[in-house]
Amino acid sequence: MHALPRLIVFMSAALLAGPAAAQNGYPSKPVRIVVGAAPGGPTDLVARLLGDKLSQSMGVPFIVENRGGGGGVIAAETVARAEPDGYTLLMGTVSTHGINPTLYRKLGYDAVKDFTPISLAVTYPLVLAINPATVPVSNMTEFLAYVRQHPDKVNRGSAGNGTSMHIAGELFNSLAGTRMTHVPYRGSAPAVAALLAGQVGVDFESIPVVMPHVESGKLRALAVTSARRFESMPDVPTVAETLPGYEFVGWLGLVAPAETPQPIVEILSRKIALALRDKEVKARLLAQVMQPVGDTPEEFGRFIRSEIAKLGAVVRESGATVD
Repeated sequence: MHALPRLIVFMSAALLAGPAAAQNGYPSKPVRIVVGAAPGGPTDLVARLLGDKLSQSMGVPFIVENRGGGGGVIAAETVARAEPDGYTLLMGTVSTHGINPTLYRKLGYDAVKDFTPISLAVTYPLVLAINPATVPVSNMTEFLAYVRQHPDKVNRGSAGNGTSMHIAGELFNSLAGTRMTHVPYRGSAPAVAALLAGQVGVDFESIPVVMPHVESGKLRALAVTSARRFESMPDVPTVAETLPGYEFVGWLGLVAPAETPQPIVEILSRKIALALRDKEVKARLLAQVMQPVGDTPEEFGRFIRSEIAKLGAVVRESGATVD
């Protein structure tokens, strides 16, 4: 007679204990952070910085696994299919979770449905760099006038079709009403080499890659693509100061497979936020012109959806595709 109520009480207690049990038992073995880029690049750097801090604070190794290729597609597909237990994470990027959903007609993962957001880790601007011997301007006002006066005559390099460098330039064309000719390369290194050689005159590029050549006087940094000036480069204006409404930032953030238990997601989010507030971590990120963030899973989820909508419109207008 009293068996059913006792069963209900037992089941209720078990359900309530589930999150606590998951929280208390996690992590109990090494955690993989899958990175869709080669070792040594900015995505790999951030993953290893966070991995080291998470290993210290959570008591198990956080191992970075590099699976480069396909604009991060291979890495994203790997994590989308992984067990949703908190032991396989992806260092998501503006490409994997902002650009690719529109760039690829057939993508082997859904950037929203197949993942659980954990935390936005960093944002970073690109820099609009020119070769002054090819594009004879000194500032953004002159540059805007020059490219408007020379439609289809100014060649703009990038690290490849669909990269953040490509899409940042397409967004500029769209807002400014300009027609720079896109010339894709296989990575930032050959794109910057072409810029130095004068084969292209403009590149929206990764700041650490460009700045040594700016400091040597071979290239000129006209503006950063973020909405605000970057704190470690206060003398370089933003594109938006000349072209209101322009903003493009690259970003990196950790995501897990869909249906990863919420207590695990919340633990990771809190630990990531603490790691990003560490003085040493922050200093190393700022040296690479990256701004630490560390937000909640809900905030990161909203951010991903807004990026897909915003960048998808730019990709469609540009006509870019890779399949």
